[in-house]
Amino acid sequence: MESIDFFLKGLKNKKALVVFPHPDDESVMAGGLIQRLMLYDFDVTVLSLTEGEGGKIHINGRGRSVREIRSEEFAKAMSILKVFDWIMWGFDDGKLRFKQDWRKRLRSFMKLNNFGLIVSYDLSGVSGHPDHISLSRELLALSRQNRFLLLWVSFFGHMKEIVVNRKVEKYMVEPEYEVALTFMESWRKWCAAFSHRSQALQGFLRYPWWLLVFVARREWYTLVVKNKKYLYRYTDF
Repeated sequence: MESIDFFLKGLKNKKALVVFPHPDDESVMAGGLIQRLMLYDFDVTVLSLTEGEGGKIHINGRGRSVREIRSEEFAKAMSILKVFDWIMWGFDDGKLRFKQDWRKRLRSFMKLNNFGLIVSYDLSGVSGHPDHISLSRELLALSRQNRFLLLWVSFFGHMKEIVVNRKVEKYMVEPEYEVALTFMESWRKWCAAFSHRSQALQGFLRYPWWLLVFVARREWYTLVVKNKKYLYRYTDF
């Protein structure tokens, strides 16, 4: 498995879009890569398609709506990762599979900004969430019509056992590139991830954030081959 550093250093178009359906996806899945992109002078835009209003809240909201809570958490995560160009759209959480409005806006947004690199979920969606898979399918189709490179999140070893839903595991791409996080990159990533306090990520990841700083210091990615056939399946979620 290759270090992603050589791949990133060789890219000429240094405009990157890190796009996921829900707030917290960006930090848990790509918090390390976001920092590494900025280290190599990429202009990084982080986009959440929804405000995560379909998620359960595991804290006392003190009268705030789910949208308000998750928007505030997303802003905090972006501050920790030192991302200044971040956007949260308000499309319907949990309904991306059957909607077209977000697809039209995403296509226009990407065309306007001429990104050289896009980062998102693969067709497994990692958890099998239909929003994850829908976004991945759309980006795959767009990548075959455009010049940008598409990087898919993957997992390996013990973290794959912990994070990836067994129902979709066979659809996950094999990792090609590895991001070996420094201690400070790992610290910022997991501080950002756990700033999404309402989502009770400790239960999902099975570790408290401070321990993940030490034990989960890797991220994995695969570069999409545009003429390759990739399999997927929507499952009950």
